[in-house]
Amino acid sequence: MEIVPLTGVTGAAFGQSRATVRVVRGGPDSAFRRGADAPLTDLYADESCVFFEYDDADLLHAIEIASPGPVSLHGVRLLGRPEDEVVGELRDAGHEVVAEEEAGSIGFSLPALGVTLGGTAQDTDGFESVRFRGVSTTQHAFEFFEGPDGLAGGGEPAVVPHQGIGPVRLGAGRGEMRRLLGGGIGSVPEFGAAFQDTFFCGVVLSYDVDGSVVRIAFTGRTSLGHGGVPLLGRPHGDVREQARDQGLRVVDREAELVFPDAGFSVLTARDGDGLPTTAVVLPAPVAAPGTAADGRRDGPPRVGLRAP
Repeated sequence: MEIVPLTGVTGAAFGQSRATVRVVRGGPDSAFRRGADAPLTDLYADESCVFFEYDDADLLHAIEIASPGPVSLHGVRLLGRPEDEVVGELRDAGHEVVAEEEAGSIGFSLPALGVTLGGTAQDTDGFESVRFRGVSTTQHAFEFFEGPDGLAGGGEPAVVPHQGIGPVRLGAGRGEMRRLLGGGIGSVPEFGAAFQDTFFCGVVLSYDVDGSVVRIAFTGRTSLGHGGVPLLGRPHGDVREQARDQGLRVVDREAELVFPDAGFSVLTARDGDGLPTTAVVLPAPVAAPGTAADGRRDGPPRVGLRAP
């Protein structure tokens, strides 16, 4: 498999919809979320373990291939070889290769090409994976900030249709939210918003360039309800059936329940009625190309999903 820098690989180009990629490659072996409120990642386990990552609009954002997958860049085989050989050949070919360290593991990136080689404990083991995107890579430092413990105000928050969750509102300022929600980690996300705060109380907020909230996610560490229905930490199927019993309109999508009349979604880690819900997100993700108005995707039907 040859990486086409900033473009993708054969059969999958950055910016394509999930439905389009699935038409070309077929249904994935598994689809799962890498975080409680993250978009679904599709895993294909044919030539190797190949992960297709999508953004909030369901457009292909990044691809990761695990070792020892047969992947190369400009003729240089990247995985299953000693790291120093790979880095040396890439530099000899004129590429800028930058060493990076994260969580005690040293990897390398080719910033201009949007390529990152994941590190291992031993150079002779080779890289664990290669991940590449449709834009050049930029490293952003994380910002730890402090504040009061937990969500201020007490009580179980509820969804405020199309406006917010509990005391958190779309359009609110970043400083106000930090005073309300306490400590956490600030970052620059890879797609979508300009900035993001992940609060220790289990709330994730995304902001625009002016620092106003544009996306709210409450994860399973909190309690949350809507219309008398508890939404988090319960089986997907139970939430759907209780909501319908309460007269709420619910659209069942892959690993997601959409409440269109209130403008939010309830997510699970993978598809399955028995799996617990992990996050409530507002506003609900915009329907991507290839998605019908009722939330059903066109293209191939669902396949049986399994854990990666």
